[in-house]
This record gives sequence, structure tokens and C-alpha cells, in this order.
Amino acid sequence: MKPPCAAAVAHLLAFHVLVSGIEPVHSQSKTSCLMQHRADASKLLDAADIAQDSPFSDEQRQCIREYASSIDSDIPGFAGQLAHRKFGGAGAPAADDSVILGAGFGTTATRSLFTFAAQLGRRVHHWLSAADPPEFWTQLNGLVSKKHPDGAAGCFKAVNAINFSAALSGGHDMLLDTPLAEHFLDFYAVSPNSKVVLTTRRATDWVKSRMQFDRTLPVPLHSPCGMSLEEIGFDVAVRLYEAHERLVRCIVPAAKLTEINVFETPVNVPALIDFFGWPQPEFAPLYPRIGGEDSRYDEENFLICVTGQIRRLELKTKVERLFLPLAQAGYTVLVALVLDVRSDSKYINRPAGELHGNYTVIDGNFTTLQQAAEMFPKSIYLIGDPFLPHDYPPDERYVQGLFEAFPEKGQQRAADRAKSHMRQWEALDRCAQLPWPSAKYTMRLRDDDAIMQPYVLPPMLEENTLYAPECNPCYGLNDKFALAVGQGTAEAYFRLPLQTVRWDFERLQQKLQPLLHRSPEQVLATVLSMHGIAVRLLNASGLPVLPAKNMRKDGETYLCYYACRRR
Repeated sequence: MKPPCAAAVAHLLAFHVLVSGIEPVHSQSKTSCLMQHRADASKLLDAADIAQDSPFSDEQRQCIREYASSIDSDIPGFAGQLAHRKFGGAGAPAADDSVILGAGFGTTATRSLFTFAAQLGRRVHHWLSAADPPEFWTQLNGLVSKKHPDGAAGCFKAVNAINFSAALSGGHDMLLDTPLAEHFLDFYAVSPNSKVVLTTRRATDWVKSRMQFDRTLPVPLHSPCGMSLEEIGFDVAVRLYEAHERLVRCIVPAAKLTEINVFETPVNVPALIDFFGWPQPEFAPLYPRIGGEDSRYDEENFLICVTGQIRRLELKTKVERLFLPLAQAGYTVLVALVLDVRSDSKYINRPAGELHGNYTVIDGNFTTLQQAAEMFPKSIYLIGDPFLPHDYPPDERYVQGLFEAFPEKGQQRAADRAKSHMRQWEALDRCAQLPWPSAKYTMRLRDDDAIMQPYVLPPMLEENTLYAPECNPCYGLNDKFALAVGQGTAEAYFRLPLQTVRWDFERLQQKLQPLLHRSPEQVLATVLSMHGIAVRLLNASGLPVLPAKNMRKDGETYLCYYACRRR
């Protein structure tokens, strides 16, 4: 009679059989269903001899031995298998420490770290095979996720032939996620002076989340060679995950290692930037909160970029009537706050203290991104990006057009308006620069937009189309809100206005010149038309959004809405 877990270890049998003549037989051990019968012990290195020809120190080799020994209790013969690995493959140890290595598996919020580093202008590899050099990543990812036709022996031989130093030649500042964790010893062998960041979470939570997401993903094991989670039990996966983290903590010097567990502990952003050795920005981004269970389907992701100023941010209706209803409808909602956080920044909008009828304009409830983040439910993913405009100079013909439309307001007013418009388009461009996941739906909101009723996505939306409110077109297209269906449409909406006014203004001017007025709404409509972007208008029921301001009168504070005006 076969032991009860025999069916679950069918792949493990294949994983253990090498050309060295090992014969798997059944064991009565309580810790494993298999043991190795050493038909020819001289052909199989003992666990104590693992990695003797590696670039690691004696202490580090001991870490590897202990790791291999702990895995042996669940995967008998693994230590002997690992002895056939040449860590780093055909690569050679690098002398510098410029590349930061991520030792955490996927589903430990590696996307949050990827996004954070990208916000700081760093180039990060995050599991995509198409990254430079694509041949290297494609080959290695294939060996991680697929079984080799010649079994484990063929897989190990192929991995040993890979030049892991190639990963350091792509110009990346940081390498993260699969296949980094699954081949951490290989990457660390060719970059032994690197700083290492271990993204982590409770092992049981990781296994549960990973199995719910995709049970065909690789096991948390060094050189998994196509072994998947569905081939091992839950408890075994937990022990493999914990063994990996013990290995990382053992082999990496404490001064070179930092750990991030966003599931339990807030991230100290200044300390993390210091650890990486990067300069501290004037305004640091929030550490992103992006879950470890990103949807693999574009239709399930809903991206929202909010632009403007932190002091004007209206958030209550956005959270209660937009973000949460979308999440409750089954979408994975990711919000980016691309907001100017400076206290002295000046835009054209009515500033605090200005009278508006019998009311006085006042600032909103927030002065920092962190304050805004505290209003976000955990179910809503968040990127907090402090927007500091470059203030690209506008074309003088655009400034002149603004002046001629309203000469009574003066030349300086026209110049100030043009500067504000450039900032607005630059903020849109910043939305496009963020490392969003793929999504079918992307929404843009202005800081002061208020959601008038619980949002329901309109039915029968057309693919590759931009939807905007029919209200307040201002001689063009309402630029206070947009819903893009299709990733290419979202990219065009965010990118084209700034690109066109900076690099293709001559053609834009030819379109604008016959028109009587100048406004950012007019520019937006013209730019989208120039590039053939399909645009549709929705009424208030389809897009229940109106701009709002905080006002005070007689000691009371009011949120005042601007009425919808049609063409």
C-alpha cells in the first residue's frame, strides 16, 4: 500500500532522479514519503560539501548547507541536488554594489517596492521577461516555471550554463520578484556586495494568497525547475518559504540587509532611502500600498489618478461614492494622488481667503499626503506622489492667445494662466509615468471633484474611447474628469497634451488660430482630435461629478458645488 502522500509527490520523484543512479524508495519516515537509496554514494555529494566551488565564504556555505538540510526533510535528496548547482552559472562576481537585489517572492508586495523606487526615478526590473537583456530573463523564467524535458538534471545543467552576470548589464538600479527569489543564490553570487531587500509577510498568509491566486506558480524553493505549488501540500509550502527567509537572513550581512513587511509594519521611508544610498528628495512619496494579489485580468483593475493640489483635495465623496462602490463591484481599485504638496504653490484657481460672493474660500482638510492616506480603506490601493512641476515654458503664441481672449485681464494674467495650464498637463503626464498595472478602465479626477452619488460604471461603454462630462466644455472638452476605456486611450489622454504643446505646437497652433477663445479645455479637445482619439460625452447620470470648494460663512464651513453648464 502506498503511503498517503504518494500521489502528491509524483513530481518530487522525478525531481530527485539524477544520472548518478539514485533510486527512490518508500520510507516509513513521518516527515516525508520518500527517501534516497544511495546506490552509488560516491557519485552524490553530501550536503556538507554543497557549494565548495562557489564564491561564498565558509560561513555563507554553512548557511546554504543548513538551508539544504532543512529542505531535505520535505524534499529528500534536495541537498544532493543543490550540490550540482554552480551558483552564478557562467557569471563572475562583480566588485561593485550598485544593483540592489530583492530576495522576496512575489505576493510580498514587491510591486509596492517597485513603484516606490520608480517614483524616485530608479530603473527597476520587476519580473517581466521583456526587460533588458530579454534573452536572459526569458530563458531563466522558463527554467523556473516549466519542467525541463530532461528532468531536474537537465534543468540544473541549463541553469549552470546561464551567465547570471547578464542581469547586471541591463542598467537597472534594483532587481525584484521572480526569478530573483527562486535564484537568489545565483544573483547574489555574481553581485556579492549588493544591498539586499527582503519583502516578507507571514508564511501561512503568503501560501494561502499564492495558492488562491494561482496554484501553478513555482514553489518557494531555490532552483524550483518547474515544481509548482499544486504538487506540494500547504504545510510543506510554508516550511519552504520560511527556509528561504532563514537562508537570506543567514547569508547576507546584517548591514547589507533590510526587511519590509507592509502587511504588519509601516515603512520608514527616509530610513529606507538612506539604506539604498539614494539622495533624500525634498518631498518623498508615500510608500505605496499595492496588494500582493494584483488581478491578472485587465478587466478587474480600475485605475484612478487624482491631480491638483493637496490643499484643495476633496476626498470624502471620492472614497464613499466612488472608490468603495467600485471595490464592492469587484474591481481592484488603485488610486494615485498626484498632488502638489507645497504650501506656497500658486495656481490660477481661487486661493484661500478670496471672497466668492458672500463666502470666503478656504483650504481643504489636508496639508500632507500622509493625512490623505489615513482616509483610505485598506481595500483601496494607494500611490501618493508629491507633484513638483518642472514649469516648462509655454509657447508665447499660446500666452498671446490667452491675452487676446481677455485683454482686460492683462498680459501677466495671461502668462500666469499659461503657466498653470502647463502644470495641469504636466500632472497628467506624471499620471502616465507611474508604473500602473494593466487595466481596462482608467479614470482621472481633479483635486476638487466631488462625486454626487454612488458611482456605477455606465453600461455599453465602447472600447478605446474617452468619456468626458457634457458639462462645462469651455469651448472644448471638460478637462476636470475623464474615463478612458482601454490602456492606449488612457495613455493618449495623459501624454498627448504636454507632448503636443511642447514638441508639436506649430501644428496645434494651426488648429487653434481660427478659434475665438483659448482654454485648456479647447487644447485638450483639439489635441485628441489631432490624434484621432474617440471621444464621447456623458450626462450627469453617467458621470455624476462636479467641482467643489470649501467655503466659510458666518463661522460655518460648506462644500459648495459648481452647477453643470452645457454648451
